[in-house]
Amino acid sequence: MEDIANSMFCCPECLGDLMKEDHSEAERGKLEALKCPSCLKEYDSSEGYFDFLNENGLQFRSSRDRFIRSVYAKVYTPVTNFMFLFCGGASKARTEVLSRLTLNKGAAVLETGMGYGENFLWLSRHAEGLRLYGVDIQREMMANCSRNLDRWKISAGIVRANAQSLPFRDASFDIVFHLGAINLFEDRKKAIEEMIRVSRPGTHIVIADETEKAGRLFNVFTGPAEKITPPVDLVPGNMLNINLETIWRGYGYVIEFDTPA
Repeated sequence: MEDIANSMFCCPECLGDLMKEDHSEAERGKLEALKCPSCLKEYDSSEGYFDFLNENGLQFRSSRDRFIRSVYAKVYTPVTNFMFLFCGGASKARTEVLSRLTLNKGAAVLETGMGYGENFLWLSRHAEGLRLYGVDIQREMMANCSRNLDRWKISAGIVRANAQSLPFRDASFDIVFHLGAINLFEDRKKAIEEMIRVSRPGTHIVIADETEKAGRLFNVFTGPAEKITPPVDLVPGNMLNINLETIWRGYGYVIEFDTPA
């Protein structure tokens, strides 16, 4: 478990500092907890990771959204691999996005929405000494990512949290990225602002997801949905080198920009 005394964590509600509290299993069923002295919120680690949502969690915007996320969480890897067949294969599609990251030895890396953790495996094979962190909002993703990290023998600090309210202090990360699912976020603007907040000056941020072309393919199975628009207009105007590009043979987009140095 992350050493809280020197951690990057903060309260996602008020951004205040957190204090470590220990509890016996007999007392509360928890091994360790974090408490915010400012707003008195408490976050447990009974599942082996810090849960910054506790009983709160995913808010579905529609029955279609609920269906997609619920099914996807259970069959994440095969569904992802199937979708990427249209893009030239999962490995190629992943590389097309992750190769845009500036991977320096010892860099602190955050992925918002890490799913089953496959991107951590890619990163660990392409750079040494990275300090990996990830968040996801779904318990199924957390459990499967934990198992994969153990199987791959990869060390990463993963927490259950909302990407729109990250539990990390300002300017904590050298690399911040998101691959997939931002189209389903309730508040994409807030999610992008949070990625910027936790980034250090000069960080290159990368965001990728499906285009409307892919959305129309999904609609065959899930029914009509809102038109997909890449959220490049939600990137604050003071960011540098803002760029939108179509990738994955037209089935995806990638937004890149730099935080001011």
